[in-house]
Formats: sequence, C-alpha cells, structure tokens
Amino acid sequence: MAEDISGTLKKKSLDGIFNEVSHTETLGISNNEELRLFYLKVRGKKFYTDDLQTALYRNIGKYVFSRATLEDFHIRDDDDSVISQALKVMRENGTADMKGTGNELGEMLIYTLLEEKLDAPKILSRVELSTDALSFNSECESIHLLTLGDANGQATYEMVFGASNIVGDIQDAIDNAFDAILRIENHSSKEIKMVEKSALSRFYKPSEIEFIKKLIVPQQGCSGDYEIAYGIFLGYTLGIDPTGYTNDQYATMVEKRLDLDIKSHASYIAQKIRDCNLDGHSFYFYILPFDNAELNKKEVMENIMKGDVTL
Repeated sequence: MAEDISGTLKKKSLDGIFNEVSHTETLGISNNEELRLFYLKVRGKKFYTDDLQTALYRNIGKYVFSRATLEDFHIRDDDDSVISQALKVMRENGTADMKGTGNELGEMLIYTLLEEKLDAPKILSRVELSTDALSFNSECESIHLLTLGDANGQATYEMVFGASNIVGDIQDAIDNAFDAILRIENHSSKEIKMVEKSALSRFYKPSEIEFIKKLIVPQQGCSGDYEIAYGIFLGYTLGIDPTGYTNDQYATMVEKRLDLDIKSHASYIAQKIRDCNLDGHSFYFYILPFDNAELNKKEVMENIMKGDVTL
C-alpha cells in the first residue's frame, strides 16, 4: 500500500475469496498494465458468493464514508454505528443494483480491487461521488491514487479512474466499459477539477493532508503532478452447462473455460485501447465470471444492503 496515503479497506479482505487464473496474456500497451482474471470458489457446480458478500459488507463503511467522516465516528465513540449508517446512505441513494448510485456490485468491486489488488488507496468511491460530490456529475465509479517508482527510484503517481460493467457476455462487458471510459476521458478535465476541489476534505491525518496539498491541489495555477490511468472491473456469465459433469469435472471445465476466455479477449481489449486512442494511459483490468451475471450481481447487493450476510 502506498505510504503517502493510507488504504481504507480492511487488510487482506479478499484473501481466500478469489482464486487467480495464471496466464501469459498481456495488452502490450505503452504504459503500465494489469490483466487479471479471478474466480470464486466453486461448490456444487456453482460459484460461491457468500464469502464475497461478507467481505464487502464488512467494508461497507470504508466504501461509503471518507477517512475524515470515519474519524468523526471514532471521535464520537460511534464506531459501532458505521455499518448501519453506511447502509442508510446507500438506501437513500437508491435500490440495490441501481447503476450510478454506488449500489451496484461492479461499483463496489472496482473500489475493492483497486485498493487490495492494485494497492491504490481510495480518494472517492461511487457513493461519495453520488452524495458529497454530486454537483460535479462525475462519470467515474471510483477514484484512487497509485504510487509507482521510476528507474531512478523516484516516486511517480497515477490518478486511477474506475469503471465497471457486469453483463452476460464478456465482449459486451468490454464494450460497455470502454463506453464508460470514453465518457470519463471526454470529461477528464472536469473530473480532475472535482478531485482538486474535494480531495482535502476526505482526509484527517496531517501527513496525508499535506501530501494531498502538494500532489493534487493546484499551487499558483499549476495542476497536480500525476498521470491519468484507468482501472476496470468486468463481470460476465461463464456459460458452462453443468449437466452431466461431476463436481470435480465441472471445476476442471471452469479452469479450462477461464483460460480460453482470457486468451480470446486480451487482444480485443488491447485493440479497443488503440481504437479509442487511449494508449497514453495505463490500464488495470480485473475480470470475474458469474453463473448468471445479471441475476447474481443483483442478489449479492440486495443481501448486502439488507444486512443478510453471515459474519
């Protein structure tokens, strides 16, 4: 995790929940890249979502509230109220699975994955963008700051704008995500201005506030010293008929299908980057299959927002 800004997610929240698929596919772009494919535990020839629901529920306060707001809860000795108040905010924003409110699974997963897998601490989640920063009409689903090192050991930074899409067909998910990325790209100057104007209010540690002032908040008319990158979560329906397979055979089929999916679509993603003239950015992709993407994403968020999870 970057030393300049603390992460918000509980440590190792996704440990044991996701299995990662090893592969050799790359995007071959000019800048930094990740192309990571995960899958949930398979039980009874179905992806097991209970552990995912629990992990997301345990982090709901950190997803919804800024560091400064969470510190206010702590100062008032109201830590036990964080989850209930976070769920209250989400319910006021809209129903489960409503895109653009922070109540959709992809919006929550892109925050979670950018924090834990990319080590890019949150600046703003989709919930915060839909409440505290509503007037800016942000197209992003999550905004994070990634600290990197250059060849000389000097720190460099990327502002990572998040997007996601969960739909039945993986290629449709890719296309839809790039539509969102292009909306962010066309709105990027306003997104940057929004971050500059709102970032300081998200933090409470003096060291973090000072860091944000130096890196993000403009000094004498100069913009911040960072590049823009994109973090993308893609969810899709795996599409294997389990009929006739034993549990072990089905698990083997899942791994084979996932290997085929990443090989079949890595070049398509790379071509989309080129066709959209986005090769000047870094890209970080995180992909997860479901049994029924459209149904499962709604069920997971309904359970989380009802508090119907097992801790």
